[in-house]
Amino acid sequence: MAKSKDSSQKFNPKYIDDDGSTLDLTGIVNRMDRGYLGHTECGEIRLIYRFHYSVEEKAGQRISSRLPLTMSLVFNAKPTAAPDRASKDRPRSTSVSCADVAKRWLAAGQKDLAPDQLAAWLRSDEGPLAGTMLNSSQIMRLELNMQVLRLSASTRRDFGGHAEYLLKIFKWDPATATFQESKMENQIDRKVVLADRQAFSKWLLTDRNIYDLDRGRLVIDEKFLATSAVSVAPGGMSRSQNNIAHGLLDDDAVEKALKDYLARGNQLRAVKSVAGFNLLLNEMTCTGCHQTHGIAGFHYTGADPASEPRRNAVFVPGSAVFFADLPRRRAIVEEFAAGRHPDFSRGFAARPDQKYAEALKGTDLYDGWGSICYRGTDAIFKDWSCGEGLRCAGVHESAIHPGFGTCVSEAGTAVGDPVEFGEIKMSKWGNDQYCRLSPATAKACGIDPARDKKPLGEACRLWRGAPALRQSRTEDRRLSRRHAAQGKL
Repeated sequence: MAKSKDSSQKFNPKYIDDDGSTLDLTGIVNRMDRGYLGHTECGEIRLIYRFHYSVEEKAGQRISSRLPLTMSLVFNAKPTAAPDRASKDRPRSTSVSCADVAKRWLAAGQKDLAPDQLAAWLRSDEGPLAGTMLNSSQIMRLELNMQVLRLSASTRRDFGGHAEYLLKIFKWDPATATFQESKMENQIDRKVVLADRQAFSKWLLTDRNIYDLDRGRLVIDEKFLATSAVSVAPGGMSRSQNNIAHGLLDDDAVEKALKDYLARGNQLRAVKSVAGFNLLLNEMTCTGCHQTHGIAGFHYTGADPASEPRRNAVFVPGSAVFFADLPRRRAIVEEFAAGRHPDFSRGFAARPDQKYAEALKGTDLYDGWGSICYRGTDAIFKDWSCGEGLRCAGVHESAIHPGFGTCVSEAGTAVGDPVEFGEIKMSKWGNDQYCRLSPATAKACGIDPARDKKPLGEACRLWRGAPALRQSRTEDRRLSRRHAAQGKL
């Protein structure tokens, strides 16, 4: 699926079955906030693994590193009575409620223990990972996210590099004890929908589905879904390939459906305009989600161990979206623990809901450095401003989502700020060109080179003198590094 004839730029499959290759458990994530889905009333628990290799390239010489490849093993959060069997990994569970599960996870958050002691407690009879609470009988699926192609800046000069990430889902079949390729939740199949756009529009633009989309709980019918997807970087949500729904719906039809919805006495929280509708719909797809304020194509990679060389280490385990969503997820777990039915609503991934602004105070996650902001004319995004000392700049402007930018330092250019601004031009869906605001490319692309002009101080000159740190190569990691490092969540 990688679009390159140079095999040296693709993932080398020999690493997978090498004796030195393994999958490291990098995180266990509570996703009880997904309890609105029909297959689980208590949501999900995810074990996230990252691929690690130690391969002998030459006799006596091994190279070792973690790769941008994660696997998420997804469990039903509510234990079920497993059938009797000899294996000890599936003990029979007693009747457990969602409140019981939630209380154990909240208790885990109160423990002040050393890592080894915490791990032991989590697996103890009192912890949320006890055999009766989480075992193989609850496995539902395996989710794969892997970088399959990486092009250097010299090969893809306009974007300063290029990467492609393969996304797939495999559902667990207990009858055969195998994982089977399956349709991906909310990942629209463009070919299927383009063959009958009217059918998709008719299905989506109903009161029920507008309501669910507006509250971030839409589940798209399987007949419109794909079995695999590829997201691209850099450029995030501004890249056409990451906007799988772009052009599939008629804007006039969406606008009429929203007006009719309101005329019938309904209310809208997020999708109050066509732009809001399109943005939230895209964020709910796999490609749109993974390329919105992520770490390249990921939202959770896990931090590397102290033994990893600092020059090749990941220090922040999750993306800005991951950390910014924690207050909402915790509120849902607390509602479960209290025996109440939680409000599973969520807004835009690109910007945390304003009701969590206080919980995120003291971090950069709401309107701080690196946050996604807006400087366009659509009223529903008017509050997407930047905090004190920051301005909204167009790092990757796009006609797909016009007006969106990134919060950067207002006075001069500080270390960590982007030094390249520009616009992504799309010749057709999936074929983009990055037009930098330098005189040469700006003239060729027909854009104003003075649009985002700003003073270049000593920090900027130092930044440009370090090619390995140039924004064009690290834009996706940069967006989350400073946010998460300051998050006290």
